[in-house]
Amino acid sequence: MENVNKVVDIRCKGLINSNQQFEDIFRVMFSKEDYILGEWNDGYRIKTISYGEAKSKILNKAYSINTMYPTLKDSYIGIAMESSVEWIITFWAILASGNKPYLVNLRHPKALINNLLKSLDVKYLIEKEKMDYDADVILYDDLTEESSNFTPKFSNEMALSTSATTLREKIIFFSGNEIAAQILNCKQVLKENKQVKKHYKGRLKQLVFLPLYHIFGFMATYMWFSYFGRTMVFLKDYSSETILHTIRKHEVTHIFAVPLFWNTIEREILKGVKQKGKEKKFNKGLNLCLKLQKLFPSLGLSLSKKLMHEVTDELFGKSVLFCISGGSYIKGDTLRVINALGYPLYNGYGMSEIGITSVELGSLKDRLKNAIGKPFESIKYQIKDNELYVSGTSISHKMKINGEYVYNNDTYPTKDIVKKDKDNRYYILGRSDDLYIGPNGENINPDQIEMEFNLSKANRFSILNIEDKLSLVIEISKYLSKDAILDIYNEAVNKNNKLDSSLRVEKIYFTYDKIQADTAIKVSRQYLLKKLKDNEVNLIKIDEIKENKEDIKVNPLILKEVMDEFMNVLALDKVEENSNFFFDLNGSSLDYFSLISALNQKFNITITFNQEKNLHTPIDLSLEIERLINL
Repeated sequence: MENVNKVVDIRCKGLINSNQQFEDIFRVMFSKEDYILGEWNDGYRIKTISYGEAKSKILNKAYSINTMYPTLKDSYIGIAMESSVEWIITFWAILASGNKPYLVNLRHPKALINNLLKSLDVKYLIEKEKMDYDADVILYDDLTEESSNFTPKFSNEMALSTSATTLREKIIFFSGNEIAAQILNCKQVLKENKQVKKHYKGRLKQLVFLPLYHIFGFMATYMWFSYFGRTMVFLKDYSSETILHTIRKHEVTHIFAVPLFWNTIEREILKGVKQKGKEKKFNKGLNLCLKLQKLFPSLGLSLSKKLMHEVTDELFGKSVLFCISGGSYIKGDTLRVINALGYPLYNGYGMSEIGITSVELGSLKDRLKNAIGKPFESIKYQIKDNELYVSGTSISHKMKINGEYVYNNDTYPTKDIVKKDKDNRYYILGRSDDLYIGPNGENINPDQIEMEFNLSKANRFSILNIEDKLSLVIEISKYLSKDAILDIYNEAVNKNNKLDSSLRVEKIYFTYDKIQADTAIKVSRQYLLKKLKDNEVNLIKIDEIKENKEDIKVNPLILKEVMDEFMNVLALDKVEENSNFFFDLNGSSLDYFSLISALNQKFNITITFNQEKNLHTPIDLSLEIERLINL
């Protein structure tokens, strides 16, 4: 096996001694043409593509753009496709053609995508299959011109949009120099953590689980590891069977994912252990594994996988060596369970505006503290009034918000509340714009209270200040029975009563209206407060709840197809149209991934497992599918 430190050192020197632009990143990244860039399964066998093969395709596609679309010069061209080898080839081809790639977030609603395209003046989108956006389509397979002597002239800028917690149209611009600065942070990572460079059977393989149009997927999953000639492993779909089979079959070594993924894995593990009646044995095993890893950090990981083989053999197998969670809060229990199984899970931090800025790289003891680590060398953290400000050479210095350019030449206010310990590790505590001053004059952080609630039958919920009272707002389906709503209320009351008196909510409200923006991946309190002010979210007290007799108009053909998929996934002979996938039918979260994947394929729509809006009954899913089809 090659010396990874040597490879990293040579490639970093190559970047440092260059102009540090996209052209320089490309030149070094594709310098070893026999290395394997990507692997995937076509349904029959594992297929691969080398860096050399990809480079040839990139230059041909770039030449095609120049010759077939000569008016496109220094223009933004959108990439509208899911994560794939074709996505990577398209990204570099746009840059090599002298144009600038815009990473289209396919999880955004069509209206928002179109507004962002207009704001950026995107005239063309490169797509694998034709989609219906307000731009002309260039089909990937139609870029067929070839040239053996093409000399590319690279652009040095790219753009992406935020995950849209609010409805603001926000575009983030990165230069090649800023991306290069993020790549060069790897030297610090390798210096502080030996596990990140571990190979299995001579290979390091990164699972492409996160979308490449998201900063976490683009930077941490793709750029960091491809720059050193490592291999990306692509998923055919997001069903539980595909994810786990791909990890084991391809012997994936690195998995980076959002907390929802890790929380779900932990929940399913504990559910399986409980069903087998082995909770006591399992917990003893976890404690032993943690002790072993503290005594023998490297050997302890292998021993943990062997000791817990009943779980690990059915989960990721033996190959997974390094994992990161990022994007939002991850439960401490999840960190404990995944790490104890021998899959070292680290917590990271970043956002679209600043890129990836830190990862906890310490020992098992350190990473179980749920810190986000120390800032990378290109980054400086400052705490002002408990809020985190970020500066440095690797953050974005140009944005476009609601059509207006904003330039950041100093520090970026993240609005995240943080604390720093004596070892200079940072911890995220909540959001500064969500703080509430309690009756005793103390600042109360709703994020910390929400962690104590897990309302199983609610669509989603939020804790915020309404009329100077700390209030819990619970969004519910209009098809829930009154008894089911009472169950949610009692569950909320019981959890609230267990809190310290200074942290308890004073009011509990229900609503049938959406409390989260369609563009968002989590509830924004500022968004919800605005909707309340505009009377677009109506609050109902528990004694005002009435049995819902509303006539539900659902397409019977779609409903039948959905109910059939429920039965196929759960191996049932019958389901009711109002049956809850989890609570009535005992489906698991991983089963639900399979259901969503099957429905996406059947109806040619896109509902993602981490953005499915609590569509847990055949009726709810049928109505959403009909809405997406009508779009």
